[in-house]
Amino acid sequence: MNEPVKPRTEAMGEVSDPSQPARKPATAEDFLPILHGKFGAKTTDHDIIPSAFEFLNNSLGGWRAGLHLLAGEPGSGKTSFALHNAAQAAQAGYPVLFLSFDMPSEFLVMRLLCQQAHLNCREVMDGAMEPEALQAAMAAQREVFSRITMVEASPELPCEKAEETARQLIADSERDRILVIVDYLQVWAAGNRQFSEFRHEVAKLIAGLRHLALSLDSPVLAISSQNRRHQGEAILQSLEGTSDLEYSADSITFLINVERPVNQGGYIDPDDLVSKSRSVSINLRKNRFGETGSRMVKFLPATCAFDEETVRRPYAR
Repeated sequence: MNEPVKPRTEAMGEVSDPSQPARKPATAEDFLPILHGKFGAKTTDHDIIPSAFEFLNNSLGGWRAGLHLLAGEPGSGKTSFALHNAAQAAQAGYPVLFLSFDMPSEFLVMRLLCQQAHLNCREVMDGAMEPEALQAAMAAQREVFSRITMVEASPELPCEKAEETARQLIADSERDRILVIVDYLQVWAAGNRQFSEFRHEVAKLIAGLRHLALSLDSPVLAISSQNRRHQGEAILQSLEGTSDLEYSADSITFLINVERPVNQGGYIDPDDLVSKSRSVSINLRKNRFGETGSRMVKFLPATCAFDEETVRRPYAR
């Protein structure tokens, strides 16, 4: 489908060619054909990449083109959340680029397999899984996994290289957009130090990620750490690095472990962190596409899965 030609506008302060007649600045009316072409008809060219959670699909309308941040304390399920959404996008036929600055690709794919096939991660890692069951799970996920590109990215990776890879994946697919996942942005920001203060590095990377999203007309889901002062709180001030994070993002979501012990900094038994299911609150604190809100889900660390049904509340429509 051909897009209407975007009105040519002259930036304020831009030096024009004196030999050419001055262009009249575009009015709001000039953009109406663009809006009609983009939103006036429901076509597969303009489908939104779905989230793995009904709550976010209702609140955000799915993963729209833009920069989306996900934050939470260690153990809250951020990477599992990202993997769950990667699988959902791939199941819908979209390519996914997963840039991992924190974990090996092999480990991530193992967690993704356990999540989608409901396998126990510890049993798989220990070799205790029945070979036939493991092979069946792999065969069932092969097509979906073929759309998810895992990259063990170096922190020195330039955004331009990430964009080049994403464009190639789009070209090789039958879709016109891609879900890009960054796990996680503070590690990436620390890789190519140009400023004496880390907050400037984070600000530079956030600007690059926003440009990446707009250039690809695709969603970029970036995982962010929280500062120690507000760790585990669903507040914008908890984002690690700079206030540019909260101002530049189109949506900001927090995963809050509501069953975290009140009197301890962590679980009494360390194994509880990786084995016991627990309630997690998905808190949407910024949303340029609609309303904010929260939803309780069950996080199952043993399989890296989420269950939205067991603790869900009716969603107000």
